[in-house]
Amino acid sequence: TGVMSDVHVTEHLARIGILLDYSSGRLLFFNAERGLVLFAIRHKFTDAAHPAFALEKAGVLTLCTGMELPEFVKQS
Repeated sequence: TGVMSDVHVTEHLARIGILLDYSSGRLLFFNAERGLVLFAIRHKFTDAAHPAFALEKAGVLTLCTGMELPEFVKQS
């Protein structure tokens, strides 16, 4: 539904975690090393949800799903 929020993080983070609990209507962005919540939103999801974030300044970004990718994804 176009829900967007700006979150300004003042510390250098090496790992950011994203937790989407679709059925409970929760979306959390958190410091994955310290387990601290950076931003949380409650929303009744009715369509597909695509949590996303962007870097404000140029840098290196590595995305990890936390899950082993299926072979067919690795080959495509």
